Amino acid sequence: MVNSKKALIVVLPYMVNGEKKVKKTHKRNIRSFLAFPYGALTIASYVRKESNHDVEIIDLNIPLQSDPSADVGLLFEKYLSNGFYDFIGFSMSYDNSFPWLELLTNIALEKFPKSIMFAGGPAASTAYKEILKLVRNLHAICYLEGEGPLLEIMNSTNPKQVLKSSNTWITPEKCRDLLFAPAATHVDLGGVIDVDYELVSQDAYNMREAFSPFVKYHEDSKQFFIVTSRGCPFKCVFCAEPSLQGSNMRYASVSSIISHIKFLIDNYGLTVLTIYDDQILLNKVRAKEIFREIGKLNIRVEMPNGVTLSYIDEEMAMLMSKAGVDTLFLAIESGSPRVLREVVKKPIAFKKIKPVVNLLKKYNIFACAFFVIGLPGETREERIETRNFAYDMGFDWCFFNYATPLRGSQLYKDCVDNGWIKEKYRELGSINMSEYVLDIPGTSKEEIQETIFNMNIDLNFVNNVNIRDANIELAIRSFKEVLLRHKDHPIAHFMLSICYKTIGNIELDEYHYGIFKDIVNENLNWLDVCSKFNLSIDNNDTFISKKVKLVETA
Repeated sequence: MVNSKKALIVVLPYMVNGEKKVKKTHKRNIRSFLAFPYGALTIASYVRKESNHDVEIIDLNIPLQSDPSADVGLLFEKYLSNGFYDFIGFSMSYDNSFPWLELLTNIALEKFPKSIMFAGGPAASTAYKEILKLVRNLHAICYLEGEGPLLEIMNSTNPKQVLKSSNTWITPEKCRDLLFAPAATHVDLGGVIDVDYELVSQDAYNMREAFSPFVKYHEDSKQFFIVTSRGCPFKCVFCAEPSLQGSNMRYASVSSIISHIKFLIDNYGLTVLTIYDDQILLNKVRAKEIFREIGKLNIRVEMPNGVTLSYIDEEMAMLMSKAGVDTLFLAIESGSPRVLREVVKKPIAFKKIKPVVNLLKKYNIFACAFFVIGLPGETREERIETRNFAYDMGFDWCFFNYATPLRGSQLYKDCVDNGWIKEKYRELGSINMSEYVLDIPGTSKEEIQETIFNMNIDLNFVNNVNIRDANIELAIRSFKEVLLRHKDHPIAHFMLSICYKTIGNIELDEYHYGIFKDIVNENLNWLDVCSKFNLSIDNNDTFISKKVKLVETA
């Protein structure tokens, strides 16, 4: 038996604070909530299950959530004083986490100069050359899946030789070899489903991620995550997945999935299951079996990554509803068939969209849609086409996102090749997904930003489908959900006042209208929005008396 060794997996900050040691341009929040470090958990759980080695996880985002001014470097240094680690790995899911690598590897090197240090995760796999060039303390980067590779080096009597010989481990020397091509090491997914949640503080991750008017969170809610498959056959231009997991789908068995969910219910009190698969519905027979079994467990199910609507038939909709799916995110991307076909490169049967939305509503599933705006080649007319398409389809809520050139995506390559992003945005960690960074000839950044803002106000608030269809209670739930995330959103308050006036609750009508007026009167920008969308700051009867009009966005 190999002597027991010890590894530490460090989840790099993505809830970035203002620490002076990190570049000012990188002081941006990537997420507004803490997500279970699922990748780190599967790796650590797998190694511990398959060997006598010990693996610990430290998530540096936890102290940042409770204290945004926390000095992460000092916290990490203090944690390392707990003992010796043979291996220290840094989990990097987002480019914006990169600035922390050098700081933390310097601390680790000073404390444990003989430890093997490596990085892994999606962002590390797509930018390994840049990372190894800039962070001198790393021995290697693990390419893609880390369960098997970490077990291999921990089992080895000569781990540095494994790093040198395996194409899954990318070393600085291999980066200088023009013929070197990294290759992923895959494990049976059935062996990684049983995640050991004792490795992290479960209570730190109880949060509301997915937007839904049906969320029923309370003190006793317990949310856990699962990934039941890996891979995606589609090659959407803005997605890095084709360069990561690839097009070949791999699945964990349904029995292992249901067994683990039952374990989480019995041992941790799971009430909410978040499925993070990229293509949970692709294998329809398997998906239906999963939902059929989950339907017996009396839990709520979220799928925030979005699903491909082509696989939804009436039985699928019914089974998802019975399994506790009350909100579904449809990855539509564009309302223009040409943009979808020629730019996004995503096959969607447009004639199926409206019937699927109707099916979801039949089974009381809140139908949301994802759209990407500002792709190269998309015209102003096609953006208006997307807006009118979304209106006609009757989605309960629409999410409009900037076309963002993520490393590893075809969009990023095209942007670099064509000079569509400035040099400063090619630097690791410099792109913030909440801003539009493309410089496409003939496309105005300001216009894209205004279009997305207008589409959101137009379709989700002023022309909200549930107000149009007189589903006032559902509209109220939706606007309240907005306020839980953005408590000072004046248009949400205005629409709530309209809803409450409609059902005769004058007290709540006046309450929300008063908040709306206070916010708008203090902010001239919101006054302009009110003028554009005919929202009166003097009397909301003005809005009620007017027929809701289609509003063309810029």
